[in-house]
Amino acid sequence: MINVRSLFVVPVLVALFAVAGCGSSSSSSDSSTAASGDVPQGGTLHVGAVDNPDHLDPAFAYTAESWEILEATNNGLLGFKKVAGDAGTEVEPDLAKALPTVSSDGKTYTFTLRDGVKFGPPASRAIKASDVKATIERLFSADSPGVGFYTGIAGAEEFQKNPTSGGISGIVADDSKGTVAFKLTKKDGTFNEYMSIPFSFILPAGTPNKDISTEKKYRVPTGPYAISTYVPKESIKLTRNPDFKAWAPDQAKGNLDAIDIKIGVTPEQAVNEIANGQLDWYLQTVAPDRLTEIKGRYPDQVEDYVRANITFFTLNTRKAPLTDVNVRKAINYAVDRDALVKIFGGQGAASENILPPTMGTAYAAHSFYPYDLPKAKQLVDASGTKGQSVEVWASNTDPQPKAAQYMASVLESLGYKATVKTLDEGIYYDTVGNQKTDPQISYNDWNQDFAEGSNFIDPLLNGDRITNEGNNNGANIDVPELNSKINAALEMPLGPERNKQWAEIDATMMKDYAPWVPFLNRRYPKFYGKNVKGVEFHGTFFELFPSVYLQK
Repeated sequence: MINVRSLFVVPVLVALFAVAGCGSSSSSSDSSTAASGDVPQGGTLHVGAVDNPDHLDPAFAYTAESWEILEATNNGLLGFKKVAGDAGTEVEPDLAKALPTVSSDGKTYTFTLRDGVKFGPPASRAIKASDVKATIERLFSADSPGVGFYTGIAGAEEFQKNPTSGGISGIVADDSKGTVAFKLTKKDGTFNEYMSIPFSFILPAGTPNKDISTEKKYRVPTGPYAISTYVPKESIKLTRNPDFKAWAPDQAKGNLDAIDIKIGVTPEQAVNEIANGQLDWYLQTVAPDRLTEIKGRYPDQVEDYVRANITFFTLNTRKAPLTDVNVRKAINYAVDRDALVKIFGGQGAASENILPPTMGTAYAAHSFYPYDLPKAKQLVDASGTKGQSVEVWASNTDPQPKAAQYMASVLESLGYKATVKTLDEGIYYDTVGNQKTDPQISYNDWNQDFAEGSNFIDPLLNGDRITNEGNNNGANIDVPELNSKINAALEMPLGPERNKQWAEIDATMMKDYAPWVPFLNRRYPKFYGKNVKGVEFHGTFFELFPSVYLQK
């Protein structure tokens, strides 16, 4: 999940491989009240956000903020358990009655829909199998950034080339039986995870093949909340879905009457407004230069989360001077990763790996690029590229501009003419993910969509996943032998052998090709209002709105 898409604690994939890490399972929660079942109902949660979410359409949403909102409003056939901690990485049935039946060859997954589950207004009708088929086909028709997860479905690539061809042949929906079968071209050990993330959240058949974020008549909920209003640059309001009825005994039904999200709140402003009781929390993290202060003044209202994340600069291998691998290596040698960690307020640990240390045996720490400015200058001198212009892109949310300015200073020290370009957070990732923009160097952070090494390697570094829009492979790195190795690993069963492949690809990619400057595995400090209780911090969705309540 690109850019602060999910903050959590330690990921595992259902005990199939071991991981390491730590984190809190809840924030500012009252365990005695929650345990008794006497949870206060009602009230409005007031939340701040620095900018618009990228999208509020499941087909296009790919940031932490948008996924956190959509988790409260929509559902897929499967879902991750809605709890904090390791259990939150486990896949369970959601709109499906049970986990899918898988054929003996591992290439056909058959789901049966639950009976009686409805779309909310304005559709207000039962969900059908044909809605599921249409939802996945819409990803391809609308050029969703998530299509790469579903190209393994038989007929999907052909449909992508010709979306008027009559549908994806490998998805067979039977409305009379309430079943949907997905036929894959090859085994995929994480197909259930793909069916648990928001790209597969089910919308009614006939939803237009365009971004529906601001079109209320198409924002049809299935979960306990609905997006009742969205005014870009101003606010988002979630209210109860009147058609929602829980379909599982332990399903969160939502305690709050409404969630008001005020857009345009800076990190500094958020600290002040939470302290003053004007806000209950902030979708982004604490302003780095205020963290020590608020930990001292409000120790019971601060939680410091660890999650599967890598923060990095993308080096576009198609743009000079970065077409030269030795230039990319030079930049890696010239970056003092500890200096970048300080820019982020010391909130995390320096790294040059692609995979975070929470990935268990898929993570093997390497150090190919110790800080060595003289060596970096030698490589640049030998490349004959000194004096060329290089532009560094970042969002305008603190501390990203400071990190970009640091990168520019590194480039200047190597003899390049460096400039920085910043954009509003709400449009940044769509812009840098468009090949028409094609930035030379861009700031990125990636948080797990699901807890497995492939989620950091495949969408970000597989040349087969390069797209014109919604491109997550910002380096445009396309190494056929590594693409083949990635694709082969995806077919392997989960476990140590598959993890070994991810570790090897991580090392080879950085040592031989250097498409990134990885520098930080972030921690995520969050500051909550004194009345906020019941927060569950999830591995994919951040705070789970339906579990939250306000202590009266």
